[in-house]
Amino acid sequence: MQLQTWKIQGRAFHFGEHGIGQEVSRLTWPSDSLYAAVLARLALLHGDDAVKAWVGTADTPKAPPFLLTSTFPYAGNVRFFPVPLAALRCEPPEGARHKDLKKARFVSEKIYRRLLNGETLADVFGEVKRLHGETVWVLEDEIAALPVQKDGRTGKVLPVETRRFWTMEKRPRVAVGRAPNNSNLFHVGAVHFAEDCGLWFGVQWLNTEDTRNAEGAEDTEATLKDLLADLGDAGLGAERTSGYGQAKIEKDASLDLPDPAQNDAWTTLSRYIPAEDEIPALQAAAAAYQVARVGGWMDGRGLRRRAATLLTEGAVLGPLDKPAPWGSAVDVRPQPNDADDFTPLKHPVWRLGWTVAVGITGNIEQH
Repeated sequence: MQLQTWKIQGRAFHFGEHGIGQEVSRLTWPSDSLYAAVLARLALLHGDDAVKAWVGTADTPKAPPFLLTSTFPYAGNVRFFPVPLAALRCEPPEGARHKDLKKARFVSEKIYRRLLNGETLADVFGEVKRLHGETVWVLEDEIAALPVQKDGRTGKVLPVETRRFWTMEKRPRVAVGRAPNNSNLFHVGAVHFAEDCGLWFGVQWLNTEDTRNAEGAEDTEATLKDLLADLGDAGLGAERTSGYGQAKIEKDASLDLPDPAQNDAWTTLSRYIPAEDEIPALQAAAAAYQVARVGGWMDGRGLRRRAATLLTEGAVLGPLDKPAPWGSAVDVRPQPNDADDFTPLKHPVWRLGWTVAVGITGNIEQH
């Protein structure tokens, strides 16, 4: 499988979560939110018919022409990936504890490939540098590819263990009431990226080579490029009117990862809504996954989207007897409680749950 990768370069973002206040921001932006933002720009710039051509209608949804991974951090020339959760099913090595392994949130590409080959976090534990509070793991030979950071006072190069590729901040804000002229202090959380650090994501084109060469396929790629440029100008995430979210989104190098093989387990680089006939993948002995309940407000309408349940990135699932892509889309537009509540929207509001699936080539059931 070949992924077309893109870099998001920006300094500060607010990526909110349903059920969490403004004072908290995620480090990354999930695939379903990224896709929703792309579709919103598509509808704005090209109209509803263009959206229907990509994802169908509420009655007949279809897989889009490409899949998106979630965004993940990078630092210098090192991309980070989510830990496949089956790699946590192991006994900790001597001198370590289970919680030392559970701290790992992101691993470098070299470690990720080893985990895909059936190794566990315990197998690589003695070879890694654990950064950012032990949540980010890299191999010793990857340290030179990380950005160099210097002490602002002395100018000396900081040891790799003390470098910070991103920081989480809470910034105070004040809301002033109009009539009583009173004030209310609150805080807004944000993630700030250091120089030569940011986020990356992948695009997996679903078209076969024949389809990609067909009329209109090139237009889809050109449209996506324009939409991503427009999205960077419009801003990513929330709190954009306060200066967050401005970014430059640029195409980067391609990335080859294993395709899911028949009768083998696989892992996700996107959030995932299983279709009804894909539920057996969750029941396999190899399966290991976590779920997220996703809701939120609709942009500019004061209406809350219906919540959807998705499997998070890094889920490990059993084999399926049908070809990829796997997943589904749900229409999360609000529904009225009665006829007098409000007029329902006439168009669907999509939460896309098709996932970029990566094959696991090693045996994980022995863990």
